[in-house]
Amino acid sequence: MAFGTVNTILNTAPLIIQGATKLVRLLRERRETESVDRESPVSTPVTLEELGNEMSRIHARLDANNQSDIEQIKMIEELARQNEILARSQSRTIKLLRLLSAIAIIALILCLYLLVKSL
Repeated sequence: MAFGTVNTILNTAPLIIQGATKLVRLLRERRETESVDRESPVSTPVTLEELGNEMSRIHARLDANNQSDIEQIKMIEELARQNEILARSQSRTIKLLRLLSAIAIIALILCLYLLVKSL
């Protein structure tokens, strides 16, 4: 592996781990709130005030879900960007390795030719 590739991996690894950790945390929080909402008894609002309170609670839950979705999308976009950087770095490393392999093969052929010629 080329130094640039190792450097890129070492520089982006903490960001990838941090992003994945945030994404897992968001998913856990969402799952916990959904399970709490399912466990709470559902009561039919009787008065307009109770209906208004229920609507406010539903709007708050929807807003929280939307915010969570936005954060998850941002995290996924960041992870995709980091993956793209790693892929480009790996591509450059592969090209460099191919060039070095070609040079090594040419050098080996030259050495064998000179060895045979000296005999």
